[in-house]
Amino acid sequence: MVGILVPILIIGATLAISWPLGKYMRWAMDPKTVGTGRNRFEKVIALMLGKSAPQTQNWKTYCLSMLCFNALMFAFVFSVLSFQHLLTLNPDGKDGLEAGLAFNTAASFTSNTNLQHYSGEVSMSYFSQLFALMWLQFVSAATGIAAVTAMCRGLAGRAELGNFYQDVWRATGLILLPMSLVWASCFAGLGMPMTLDGAAVATTLEGATQTISRGPVAAFVAIK
Repeated sequence: MVGILVPILIIGATLAISWPLGKYMRWAMDPKTVGTGRNRFEKVIALMLGKSAPQTQNWKTYCLSMLCFNALMFAFVFSVLSFQHLLTLNPDGKDGLEAGLAFNTAASFTSNTNLQHYSGEVSMSYFSQLFALMWLQFVSAATGIAAVTAMCRGLAGRAELGNFYQDVWRATGLILLPMSLVWASCFAGLGMPMTLDGAAVATTLEGATQTISRGPVAAFVAIK
């Protein structure tokens, strides 16, 4: 009975939230079609981009912006993973990743595939987890949302697809970040580790010692 109930609950919950979540995402990504209730956030985006009104882009400039943005993300994360032993937030003294593993990890997280050939708690410093991998899980997902949004605009017959950087900010600030904050708060409240302290050393019932990796687990798992 339980084996049947679990998939029914998952499918039912997915169907229940899909419509309101879809309407909210439309409000977040395409404010022109749903009114002007988000002018303040749009002004913040414009301020972050350094323009009073971000210029709209055609498909060529939109794609070029996306490719350049992803290339910069890859280069930054590859550098962080390779030299994490020189950076802060490394209480357990993690070494930098070798070039092949750093390349594979940076490429997979940049493309939002998150292929992992390592143990995150054992191999990664807290700086790498927070400012490389977790950051990429936000912006790579936001890049995907922006790309789908632009494609929908094109299919709707619009000549200009919007502004890529503006769409990334919308997806991050209005969709991914609020949802992740809710989940991370729930996980931390239920006892999931959320600390920047180093690994804990515990004594087992047999008298042996065991090293337990910790870290900002609640925040990292939430965006997954």
